[in-house]
Amino acid sequence: MRDVCPVTGLTSGSEATVAAAPSVRRLVLALLIAAGAAASSAATPEGVDADRGWIGAPERRFGPAQVLAPGRVVLYDELADPALAAALGPEVRRTQAALAAGGWREPFTDDEPLRIYVARRSAGGEQRIAARSVEGGRLVAPAILLDASRMTDDSIMREVSRQIARAAVRGYDVAPDAFLEEALVEWLSARPGDAPGADAWTAAASPELDVATQPAALGRLWVDEIAKTAGDPAFLREAWERAADGGDAPRPVMLRLLAERTHVGEETLLARFAARLYTRVEPEASPSRLRTPDLEAGALDAAPPQSLRVRHRAFLPDGAEETLRVDWPEDGGQGAAVVRYRDETLPPDAVFFSAGDRRAIPLAGVARVDLVVAGSPYGGGALRSPARVERTAAIPYANLEAHVSPAADGPRVWWTTSSHEGLWGWAVFREEVLADGRVVRTGPEIVPATESSPESYRYAYVDRASTPGTFYRYTVWAVTDEGLLARAFAATLKTSE
Repeated sequence: MRDVCPVTGLTSGSEATVAAAPSVRRLVLALLIAAGAAASSAATPEGVDADRGWIGAPERRFGPAQVLAPGRVVLYDELADPALAAALGPEVRRTQAALAAGGWREPFTDDEPLRIYVARRSAGGEQRIAARSVEGGRLVAPAILLDASRMTDDSIMREVSRQIARAAVRGYDVAPDAFLEEALVEWLSARPGDAPGADAWTAAASPELDVATQPAALGRLWVDEIAKTAGDPAFLREAWERAADGGDAPRPVMLRLLAERTHVGEETLLARFAARLYTRVEPEASPSRLRTPDLEAGALDAAPPQSLRVRHRAFLPDGAEETLRVDWPEDGGQGAAVVRYRDETLPPDAVFFSAGDRRAIPLAGVARVDLVVAGSPYGGGALRSPARVERTAAIPYANLEAHVSPAADGPRVWWTTSSHEGLWGWAVFREEVLADGRVVRTGPEIVPATESSPESYRYAYVDRASTPGTFYRYTVWAVTDEGLLARAFAATLKTSE
C-alpha cells in the first residue's frame, strides 16, 4: 500500500521520492502562500451579489471598511482619504434629514448598511446605486458604486447625495418622467444656498432656454420655484405620491395640484423661475443682446413660446439716463424684466408683465436688463406679438436740481423736480470716510413722495447722526412704484470741525 503525503498530496514509495519530498514540500507551500497573498490582496468587501463583478474586479483595491454611521453607512475607498471619510458622514445625514423634512420615505431597509464604494482608478464611468432586491419601495443591501477617477472629494459627496435622493424618488414607482425625476433628485440633494453652477450660467446666455432638456442645470431651479410657491416642504412628495397612486404622469399632477392650492398657473410659475434665474446669474449678454433701436423697432417678441421654454433677451443701457416705457401686448405671454444695477451692492430687482400691462423701467444707474417671456402649453406658434417700447425723460421725474450744504443740525441735502410720475419715494445712502481710511456705507433712509405730480416738488434730507470733521458722500436714488431704482445724483461734503 502506498502512503499519501498529507501536505503535498504527492505519493511516496521510493527513497528518491521520499528524499525529494522536503524540497517539493517547501516549493508547494511557497506557492500556496503566494496564492493566499494574491487572494488576500484582491479580497472583495461585502457588497451586492449582482455587482460583485465590479466591486471585486482584479484591478480594484478597496481599503478596509470605514464606518461613517454605525449600522447605517460604510465607506470603502481605494485611496486613504481621511478628509473624505470625515465629511461624507455629515453629508449623508444632511441628505437623509432633507428627505425626512419633506416626508419622503426612507429609501433603504434596516437590514444592512448603505455601502459606498469609491474607485479611484478608471472604473467604466459607474455612478449608480444598486441593491440585492426591493421591498415596499425600499432597497435591500444598498450600495453606491462610483468611478471617482476624475472627481474631487466635493463632487464625490455631491454624487453620493444624488444617489440617495434618486433611491428615495424611485421608490414610489411613478410613471416615467426623466426630466422631473432628475430635477427632483438635483433639488433634494442640493445643499442649502447652493448657487447655480456653470451649466446654468451657460444655458442662461441663450436667446431661448429649453428647461426640459436641462434638468440638472435648470430643472432644479424650476422645482425650487414650485416649492417656494407651494410654501410647504411636503408638497413635492405629496404630488409625487399622488401621481404614483393614480398611475398618472407626475408633471401634470404636480402643476394641477399647485394651481388648485395657490392659483399660480404654469406660465406664471415659469416666469417667476426665469426672473429668479436672472437675479442669480449674470450670463454673457452677446448671444441674446438687443439694443435700444431694436427694442423701439419691436424686436422684443412677447408671444409665448412652447411649454417649459423661455425666450430671453439682454439689454445693456450703456450709460443711458432715460426710462423705457414698455406696453405688453394683449396676446402676450407671461413675462418679466430683471434689472441689475451698476452699484453691485444693490440686489437685482424684477417686474412682471401680463397681457395689456404697462411698465416703466428707469435706466439711470442700471447696468443690465434681462427680458424674459414664459412658455405656455398653447404657445409656440408662428405669429409674433411685439412689445411696444419707447424712451421718455419725464419718468420717474423731470428736471432735477440738487444741493448739499453743512448745517447746525447736520449736513443738509435738498433737491427739486419739475414733475414726477410713478414715483414712490427716494432712497438715500450715506458713505462715511473713517479716520483709518475705511469707507462705511449706511442706509437707505427713505424720503417719501407723492406718486405723481405735474408740478414742482422740493425734498430734503438732514443727516443728524454726522460727526464733525468727516467726509460724507450721499447717493440718492428715486424709487418707482414698481419697486425699481433710478440713480438721481450724488453729493459730497466735509462737515465742520
